[in-house]
Amino acid sequence: MYAYLMTSPGELSRTIVPDPECRENEILLETEAVSICSTDVSYFRGHLFPEAWPIIPGHEYVGRVVEVGQQLRNDVRPGDRVTYWGQTDFGGMAEYRALRPLFPGRRGIETAWYTGRNFYDADQAAAVVLPPSVPSDLASVIEPLTSVLRSLLLNPPKPGDTCVVLGCGPSAQLAVQVLDRHLGAGPITVLDRNDDRMALALRHGASLAFNTDTQGAELEAYVREHHDQYADYVFDALPHITPPGPAGADGRDGRDGGDGGGGGSAGKDIRELAMGLLRPGGAYVIYGATAVPQRLNTWMILAKGLKLLSTPFDVRSFPMARSAHVTGVALRLVESGLVDPEPLITSRVCLSDEDAVREAFTGYGRGASMKTSMLAPSVLLDHVRRTAGANGSAIANGSATVADSPATVAFAEQAGTPR
Repeated sequence: MYAYLMTSPGELSRTIVPDPECRENEILLETEAVSICSTDVSYFRGHLFPEAWPIIPGHEYVGRVVEVGQQLRNDVRPGDRVTYWGQTDFGGMAEYRALRPLFPGRRGIETAWYTGRNFYDADQAAAVVLPPSVPSDLASVIEPLTSVLRSLLLNPPKPGDTCVVLGCGPSAQLAVQVLDRHLGAGPITVLDRNDDRMALALRHGASLAFNTDTQGAELEAYVREHHDQYADYVFDALPHITPPGPAGADGRDGRDGGDGGGGGSAGKDIRELAMGLLRPGGAYVIYGATAVPQRLNTWMILAKGLKLLSTPFDVRSFPMARSAHVTGVALRLVESGLVDPEPLITSRVCLSDEDAVREAFTGYGRGASMKTSMLAPSVLLDHVRRTAGANGSAIANGSATVADSPATVAFAEQAGTPR
């Protein structure tokens, strides 16, 4: 089968690898959609590190079942589409992948292994079978939504709490929707350096936004005016950022383009400014992940008695069976329309198009772009035809995305035949 191998930071190429086997506790999936996550980009940019290279990146995944192991024949059937959370960060950007699923409410045996990254992970993945109403490209957002829900449901704000969300990347956008529409939060303020992403957050639940690059002075004045009496809750969806000051220049260098933010002025970075807005005893929830050490103002934590919170990856504290339940909630939120994944998929490329896939990695986080969904040729063509049928030709009306461009559609037509 084909797969994308990342041999070191910045090195990604399409190659041929052996097909996976389907064991008795596994299902074999033919890949339909994989969305690029900031975690994938962090490996690509050297901010996260695997135990060993090479890796096959990709975990925001949707696949169609082609084979079912003996132990799972009462849970899933060939032809079903499945998405999942957990088991591994890797393996999705390939023609096929084997998965050991754990479905919500099913009492499968959960086993664990030590990852070498300071936590125990389950051998199984939290998985759900998708209904026909949820297309594969949008269903890939269920994985990051599961991550957001794991964090928010374990560490929720109180109803009506004033919240601050750091970053306006995909996970932060999902958090804004969940806080506003599902958890009953009060006013939501977002901090980022990308005006387009902030505008999207304001359309989907945020009530106030500050650009940390262009509105640094206004933000610091706002912090001084509302110090200790503004926010009850901070959700930190930031990836790696370099702090301001001489060592980090303006805070831009080294940022992986994940969930935005960064910067500040007068030696204060975005995290310190957010802590300044928190009331004494306020909650500071860490969601964004990077292996590169980040700066936190420990004096602010101590002085205010801030609660530093997170949701563990370690399945001894948060079993995969619980995550399977959360994945089921994520599916229901998407299926009902309470959470809208559509604005997060800003481009679609053919998974067989190596140049387009590599460009999606190198260009991640630029401008108004959010997520790129890499689709199997037949799924990409189905999307283009469905979109054209519903809205007329996207190319003709000037609203073409990467997926709608003639070159991408032609590549998909050459690479595969629609179902």
